[in-house]
Amino acid sequence: MKGVNSLRDLKKVGFIVPSSNTALEPITVSMASQIGDRISFHFGRVIVQTLDTDEKSIGQFKTDKMVASAVLLNDADLDAILWNGTSGSWSGQGLQADVTLAVEMETATGLPASTSTLAQIEVLEKYGVKRFAMAGPYVDGPTQGLVNFYKGLGYDVVKTSQMNERANVAFANTPLSTIKDLLREADSPEAECIVVACTNWPVALVIDEMEEELGKPIYDSICVTLWKAMRMVGINVPIHGWGRLLRNDPTLAKIDTALANLLESCHASRTTFRLDLPERNCHVDMVCAEACAPGVKPLKLDPSLNQRALKTVQWLETSHRTLVQGDCANAEVPPPKALMGVYGVKAQMLTPLYQGDDLIAWISVHYIPSTREWSEKEIQALESTMEDVKKLLVEEKWIS
Repeated sequence: MKGVNSLRDLKKVGFIVPSSNTALEPITVSMASQIGDRISFHFGRVIVQTLDTDEKSIGQFKTDKMVASAVLLNDADLDAILWNGTSGSWSGQGLQADVTLAVEMETATGLPASTSTLAQIEVLEKYGVKRFAMAGPYVDGPTQGLVNFYKGLGYDVVKTSQMNERANVAFANTPLSTIKDLLREADSPEAECIVVACTNWPVALVIDEMEEELGKPIYDSICVTLWKAMRMVGINVPIHGWGRLLRNDPTLAKIDTALANLLESCHASRTTFRLDLPERNCHVDMVCAEACAPGVKPLKLDPSLNQRALKTVQWLETSHRTLVQGDCANAEVPPPKALMGVYGVKAQMLTPLYQGDDLIAWISVHYIPSTREWSEKEIQALESTMEDVKKLLVEEKWIS
């Protein structure tokens, strides 16, 4: 954020938050810290203490209370406003309640407005989801309300899990191990994804790990609300480390496909693409595209190494050539110890991409089972893939 000329440069998003919610604010700010020079968040609250389907609980979510909070938030000269809560989807009020709320907030403030529930439905529609599982912290009433809501919209909720808690303040304090267990319990082979309809349950903190374990997307309310907010203010860059939804990008998806083809042609264990392009929120310390053979641990989840300090990367910077290593343990240019010790890589290739004289990206090909000789055909496949990626980045106007 220190790089901005004025806070006026930031897109400002207002979130209306349940008063007892302590999860969504720190998690949202943490997720968006990667683009902290582009967007800021401003929070207003409405009184919410318990989550159930009794009259008193549902009365906490009256439209006039939300609109009053939106009007107060609008004093901050915002660019968009959202109800960061899921009450419409479990309280029995139905989809129209959220549609009406969004319209009334827009009318009262003159700002584009939405809700977590509307964002969740938009995500399901975007990815063509029809059958999903649900996990949440709720008791029977809200859980069944969610099932009825989504079934009423034509979705098939194949399985649910619940924590059986009513006090909203307790949701945020759930041990992450409990959240993981409930996600596992909810999962089903029939489910295309897992939906979490609660903005005070810190699923986002384990979403990358659990998506990898379960092999499917988890559409968490805090994440989908941020995803929608970013698009409402015209910010369309990937956010890394917080699940597939926020990381998904059409250009990077095409690179994922290219890497999958390279993985197959080289009979490799893993292929990765790293890119330094801050305006697209891509930095070389975080893998931005990847393909892995079955059972191979991804590197997308691990930004721990300073890539520019690695001997192999420094070799690319000075040599302007493909680095081919058939035996990492005895290579003249030493690969990082963590790559060999933690990830078990025994052979690798790296090929660079430059802008002028500056190294801005590279593709890596890893092999885990043993040392090996890389064939000329495999080296050519790697270099050809980088040419294809470069052409794509130029076409998409990521680079010139």
